[in-house]
Amino acid sequence: MLMSGALFVVPTKDTVWWNTSGGKVMEHRDQTEASCSLMLYDGNGSVTFEWDDPGRTTVTAINANWQFPADWRVPVAIQLGDTWLSDRDGSVITEAVGHGSAVAFATDQALDDLLRPADHIVVKTSDADMSIALRHDKVDTLLSRVRQCRDLIGR
Repeated sequence: MLMSGALFVVPTKDTVWWNTSGGKVMEHRDQTEASCSLMLYDGNGSVTFEWDDPGRTTVTAINANWQFPADWRVPVAIQLGDTWLSDRDGSVITEAVGHGSAVAFATDQALDDLLRPADHIVVKTSDADMSIALRHDKVDTLLSRVRQCRDLIGR
């Protein structure tokens, strides 16, 4: 009996946990890994926070007006409400990787408590800035769904 190797391929599965104007929570799974993401957006762009490791979050900011070369190293600073994220050395400038209209970097800073009171997110690069307005009523619900998703994949 012949069996195709394709029968054993497990595709990536994305599950939407919550979707509202200005935000979305998703669970991402493939055959070996799982992660949860929170995307916050408005007409200016989007910022996605992805948790695949309990101590680390990948942050990706996208703005249609940005144009970075592939794998471009770019300094970036991100503000959640009144608080600037900082790296282990206390610097608010983090080295990110740019590609097209996106910049991405990892942080080990706990973000839930910083996002909860935030009314905006600002992303600054050496060439451009972006600001996204947030609605508290939506962010609280989105963060509770992210917590449920992270609890599930952490088991």
